[in-house]
Amino acid sequence: MADLDILIGPGRLYRAPLATANPDETTVAFGAAWTNWTAMGDLLEGSGVTLSMEEEYTKVYTELSTAPVTAVRNKREPMIKCTLAEHSGDNLALILDGTKTDTAAGASQKGYSSIPFGVNTGVDFYKWGLEGFRYDSAGTQQPIRYFFHKGFLSLAGDVNFSKADPTGIPIEITVLADRSQSAGSELGELQIVTAPASS
Repeated sequence: MADLDILIGPGRLYRAPLATANPDETTVAFGAAWTNWTAMGDLLEGSGVTLSMEEEYTKVYTELSTAPVTAVRNKREPMIKCTLAEHSGDNLALILDGTKTDTAAGASQKGYSSIPFGVNTGVDFYKWGLEGFRYDSAGTQQPIRYFFHKGFLSLAGDVNFSKADPTGIPIEITVLADRSQSAGSELGELQIVTAPASS
């Protein structure tokens, strides 16, 4: 059974307004649309979705021990990183913290989208979701989903225009504690579907 816990395959990134319900683990199959969530689109090959969890601890040493005897965690900061392949107006408006306005094509007018952006100090928060898959014992893909209650998006590097490489948009999502959640679940939730429903 341990082999079924070995994962390989693409990840998907989703966003939703804060407090949006998670997709149902039983009725929403891997790869199916999540109601009230927006998929961030395809990612550049090789970039995948990376989840990190930076942590810091205070360790206590005593005179009678050369090793720490106890510790407390004083920082836990999840971070999601990936490189978007799709330069959609909606994604770019989100990243630039601007408002997209579409102008339709006409007889003497090209269709285009305009996204003014500036020096806003406010930050928009969203709920975020990651989806991958594992196989169950019958060989069916079952979802593994991380849900993060609250986080904000930012550009995480250079957007490089090159004749040799595709132009991706590197982003990162900083996850914050949502103190409206119950104790012990302020950051998020992980769901691992291991088997189909029995009937």
